Amino acid sequence: MKLARFEWRGELRWGIVEGETIYALEGDLYGRFSQGKKLCRLPEVRLKAPCEPRNGVACGRNYMDHIKEMGWPVPEEPNLFFKPAHTVIGTEEEIVHPAISTDLRYEAELCLVIKKMARNLSEKEAMDYVLGYTCGNDVTAIDWFIKSQGQDLVRTKGCDTAGPLGPWLVTDIDPHNVAIKGRVNGETRQDSHTSLMIFNVPTLLKHITAFMTLCPGDVVWTGTPKGGASPVKVGDVIEVEIEGIGVLRNRVVAPK
Repeated sequence: MKLARFEWRGELRWGIVEGETIYALEGDLYGRFSQGKKLCRLPEVRLKAPCEPRNGVACGRNYMDHIKEMGWPVPEEPNLFFKPAHTVIGTEEEIVHPAISTDLRYEAELCLVIKKMARNLSEKEAMDYVLGYTCGNDVTAIDWFIKSQGQDLVRTKGCDTAGPLGPWLVTDIDPHNVAIKGRVNGETRQDSHTSLMIFNVPTLLKHITAFMTLCPGDVVWTGTPKGGASPVKVGDVIEVEIEGIGVLRNRVVAPK
């Protein structure tokens, strides 16, 4: 099932996507819901980020091919940081190149959205707390990471518009068995597979919820594979494609 958040006729709402058609979502997105009447076609709406997070938690250094590429040691536990809610934008929305950065990078990621309050989860129950999966782009001001020797993740990862998500949520894929690609201006720079994650989704959720509560709508970023942290500039179009989900597409624009 594809769950989309979109603007239509001046209203922001959720719907269920089948092919090119959007149907009403009846009920509670984070509880029980069903497919309602036909509303419109996809080309008639403006898709928005498929979540409304209070928190975004991301895992760095979580792909074995990226670890080998960078020559890093394999982490013993998830390497976590926050991805603030103000970074979130949807597909086709603009990534504003931060004025503070001279070296902007992108990172293709599989992201998941939480559907119910999650605290102290076991790995066995963790998947029951996932509403769905989407494509993410962890836009990174890498110069601030270098200047701070990895200490200033607020500026490195937290600039406005630095967390595109979309185009929608998919509820029924295996998050550990899909291809993931990243492209810049049509050139493939990342071509990997989620089976190369070091820490899978249940492990990440168990680790995160051991010290903080995740709320409905919160986002967990699962890391980027080989070729991540690839440079981008104003005018570039970045695409993140994940098998079974679709394509997240954003253009980088100059700061206003």
